[in-house]
Amino acid sequence: MVVVPARDEGARVGAVVREVRAALPGVTVVVVENGSVDDTATQDGEAGATVLRSAPGYARALQVGFAHAVRAGAPWVLTVDADGQHPGHALPELLRALDTADLVVGSRFLGAAGYPVPPVRRAAIGALSVWTSAFAGQPLTDVTSGLRALRPAVVAAFAEDYPPDVADGNVLVRACRAGWRVAEVPVAMRPRTSGRSQHADPVGAARFAVRMAALCVREAFSAGRA
Repeated sequence: MVVVPARDEGARVGAVVREVRAALPGVTVVVVENGSVDDTATQDGEAGATVLRSAPGYARALQVGFAHAVRAGAPWVLTVDADGQHPGHALPELLRALDTADLVVGSRFLGAAGYPVPPVRRAAIGALSVWTSAFAGQPLTDVTSGLRALRPAVVAAFAEDYPPDVADGNVLVRACRAGWRVAEVPVAMRPRTSGRSQHADPVGAARFAVRMAALCVREAFSAGRA
């Protein structure tokens, strides 16, 4: 099952759903619309996705998707962003990596380069990755990537208890501290075709980074979860 959190992505999400279905024929694509004011839900349905709704928030949307996957008995879950940055051809490689891992992250900073990440943003992601790696106990290169594959045990645990905020590096810290095998595979990602990233505003991006750093510390010192 592929879970796509989407908010105000009506211009892009239909193409994302069709690309995912072409890359993984027969897969169930679930789009979790979380507070859109545009036609995101309509575009999802027309592209062949199952449309769910959650309260606003990326993390809340993911948890709704995970809970749906558990109820459906999905053998794995892929999470894909709705902005078109994650190429469909990379999805089978993430699934193959689940043979030896419990949670797999698609990294922009391994292997062949994709779109040029702006230097300031690249530096910020690098710093957050170093910080997250220290608390996770293993090296990680792209802790803000939303392209991930999860085995059923991880999906079930996240459906039951998932961080309500950020859901990036802090989730990886939780996974590593729980003893799950976390791996990364290289993915050459694409730039957004239109719209505006939630991290484009420097002030908002700085607040996000501070929140994520604090939540990584919190996860590291919380009781282990398995």
